[in-house]
Amino acid sequence: MIGRNKVQAVQEAITLQYANGKSVARMTVGSGRFTPLVGFHIECGKDDDLDRALHGAGVAQIEIKHQRQGGAEIVRHWFLGESVKFYPVTAGPVAPTVAASLGRNARRTSEAGIGLRWGTNERSKMALRGYLDILVRAGSVRLVQLAVRSKMTDVLMAALVDHGRVCEAADTLVDRARHPEVVTYHEIALPLGPADEQEWGKGDTATVVPFRSLHPAAIDADYLRGVWRSDAVHAAAYREWEGVQVWAHEYASQAEEPTARQGGSDSGEDA
Repeated sequence: MIGRNKVQAVQEAITLQYANGKSVARMTVGSGRFTPLVGFHIECGKDDDLDRALHGAGVAQIEIKHQRQGGAEIVRHWFLGESVKFYPVTAGPVAPTVAASLGRNARRTSEAGIGLRWGTNERSKMALRGYLDILVRAGSVRLVQLAVRSKMTDVLMAALVDHGRVCEAADTLVDRARHPEVVTYHEIALPLGPADEQEWGKGDTATVVPFRSLHPAAIDADYLRGVWRSDAVHAAAYREWEGVQVWAHEYASQAEEPTARQGGSDSGEDA
């Protein structure tokens, strides 16, 4: 029997970017000096509903200067601050490192909803989809895509591995009468924020500020209550899970392309 497939549409996601200090920005639109930027941001003017939600949430706008071929370009962004809370829609890593998540584990990584690729003569690229707490609180439960490249892929993988630690700790703390299944990654907000300054590169190094998981070492019930998902996030994650898996497979199969204009350097600068 041949059967009949159902077409699975892949939903577009809002691009969430992180500046690790290599980009420059001014915090007042239209005036002021450009200084190194550290923090999360989303380009303005890409989606009217998104712009309204972030404006209503009181998020400030900044201007980031990007070096383009032929000169600099100044692009306006919503600045979310140095830290965000992100509900990742994924089953979690199948290996502790980027390298180990590829090869024979590549398919399992995609099935886990993690976009990951590292082609010959290319930089590694990794992306996650999920929900931003600031948008959820503004009534906008929409997929957001956080993508990084090069050494930042190791940073994002490490944060996701640490998030798994917290989910495992939550398994021992939840009320099993109300939550009989394992705690999944989207049920807890992953707090991401700046790590210590680091020197990256060989020879001429660059000072960068990567992000890291801000989960505490000790996890208790009080902490979990502060980062637990809403019913709306839970329902959206289950509704969109198959689409996230399809997207992850497509992301893994894409060849290296020139950096697209997304307001910057593929959201996660490498050194």
